[in-house]
Amino acid sequence: MIKEKVLFLNQIPEVSNKYTFSLARALKKIGVDIVVCGIEDDDVSSYSDVTYLNYFYNYSKEKWPVNKFLSYRRSWERVVKYCLQSNVKIVHVQWYIFSPLDFHYHQVLRKHGVKVVTTIHDLLPFNKKFYDFHFHKRIYSHSDLVINQARMNEKTLVYDFGVSKEKIVYIPHGHFMEYAEKATKEESRNYLKLPENKKVILFFGQIKKVKGVDVLLKAMRKVADKHPESLCVIAGKVWKDDFSIYQQIIDELKIGEFVRADIRFIDDDEIKYYFCASDIVALPYLQIYQSGVVQLGYAYEKPIVATTEGEFLTVVKDKETGLLVKSRDPDQLADALCFYLDNPDIAEKYAKDGKKDIEVRLSWTTIGKQVLEAYSKSIGEQS
Repeated sequence: MIKEKVLFLNQIPEVSNKYTFSLARALKKIGVDIVVCGIEDDDVSSYSDVTYLNYFYNYSKEKWPVNKFLSYRRSWERVVKYCLQSNVKIVHVQWYIFSPLDFHYHQVLRKHGVKVVTTIHDLLPFNKKFYDFHFHKRIYSHSDLVINQARMNEKTLVYDFGVSKEKIVYIPHGHFMEYAEKATKEESRNYLKLPENKKVILFFGQIKKVKGVDVLLKAMRKVADKHPESLCVIAGKVWKDDFSIYQQIIDELKIGEFVRADIRFIDDDEIKYYFCASDIVALPYLQIYQSGVVQLGYAYEKPIVATTEGEFLTVVKDKETGLLVKSRDPDQLADALCFYLDNPDIAEKYAKDGKKDIEVRLSWTTIGKQVLEAYSKSIGEQS
């Protein structure tokens, strides 16, 4: 058991806080003095059982890059000041917004004796800048401990990013069972104004170039030909992408009647309606390290189709708890979706078995204990 105070950062605006607070709650339950620090105008009313500091200004609201930079720097200064005044011993970071500045404040904290633990959701930003590899390499190699969420990353961390193997610990992403608020399919479809006679294929989450929305849309042409009762619902906010590209595919393939696009940030209280209204969850990602959406899909007991990318290979057991297909292959994706639509009993079995498997294998109690052990290791080793 460690007695030192831990500050857990979550400094991205309008992003799901589920991972952050699930881990914080698990750590708090086993006695860790943990405080979450996030964005000033985030709605964290659902997480009142965890101490929260809104020290990060919402830099995304700033119009000019220099103002974003200054806002982010002021936020980091507030964090450092709090750490020194409140005797914080570990700062746990999981996102790097402006890597040169992030690295600078890593070093400031470490010079004051604060240990820095890094969780890697994505090795590099998918919209990486020319300087990101250089500074992420310095961030990872100078962290006191690196929590790696995808086994595939370890060799890259050692050989490309120069991280000592002894400082890397693999801890997977936990499940989201506690967030699966139930609603009936009828209630959900009424709320979303979806027809009751459709078979809904859900794509949920931020729309990025690496998420393979174009592949899903191309697959839908084949799916719609075989199953005209199918409807693909795309729900999420565009991030560093342009939805007009996908709209052009919809128009060219003449699948407008088989696609519904809710292109916006989906509030937490609406998530249940999208998952409860759906029949299948599709994750056609081209590149991924780990994904919270697959955890939500299992939490809502939905049949999963995912690609053979990143941690999908660890989370989804092909033809046991879901279906895995090659990325960038709309035909394989279409065949998997049609298999579920043709075999609803098998789809239901995979969904139920997947939920049971994840509930045990990726419990937050287990993950909290693993992170606590990692914290103890970081404190016990010299920088």
